Amino acid sequence: MRILLAEDAALLRDGLVALLERAGHDVVAAVATATELAAEAAARIPAGAVDLVVTDVRMPPGHGDDGLRAALLIRQEHPTMPIIVLSQYVEQRYASALLGIARDSASTRTTTAVSVATAGLGYLLKDRVSKVHDFLEALEVVHGGGVVVDPLVVNALMSRETSALEMLSSRELEVLELVSRGETNEQISERLHLSRGAVVKHVSAVFDRLGISELDGNRRVLAVIAFLRDQPPER
Repeated sequence: MRILLAEDAALLRDGLVALLERAGHDVVAAVATATELAAEAAARIPAGAVDLVVTDVRMPPGHGDDGLRAALLIRQEHPTMPIIVLSQYVEQRYASALLGIARDSASTRTTTAVSVATAGLGYLLKDRVSKVHDFLEALEVVHGGGVVVDPLVVNALMSRETSALEMLSSRELEVLELVSRGETNEQISERLHLSRGAVVKHVSAVFDRLGISELDGNRRVLAVIAFLRDQPPER
């Protein structure tokens, strides 16, 4: 298959190119920045010259989540383009942003398929690349429209889902419950006799504790889904 690769670490990038080419794939471009990734994608994908995108999360120019942002933009513009994101660490909010937090179960396989709303996606830790057979298999699964997630990432996401609400304070839970009823910050302020600034602070704390970032979309909706799905024990 024809692969567009983005990885800022030169040694790993060269190693991936060699690995992919030995496996019979064609690396149409290997770039070191998210800016270059976006440019190559814009030029090659519409021409039908790319079958799969593989990108690191943290890349120049910002050395933050630039690679992930580029991947999300590619998916927005080309919804059927298969993408695998590589990460150095288990970063829940990045996996959530890419996968939409739609998951059913985890298994003990080296790469775990998860039911998600959008197919043709993968989120793997870079250590998984050293397991050549599993990595190459993941490429085929994602290219075929499946979803592959590193089991450590799945475990982290599952753990967050079942315990995150227990991390909220009583006041934060109270605020989240009112949010789930559709009340605005102003209404919550009046009901709880809090300043609007205090309500905003509590709502932001809820998002942070639940690991919901601006990348995830409508954070109030996602927080309500978490609240309704996993009611906390009586306090």
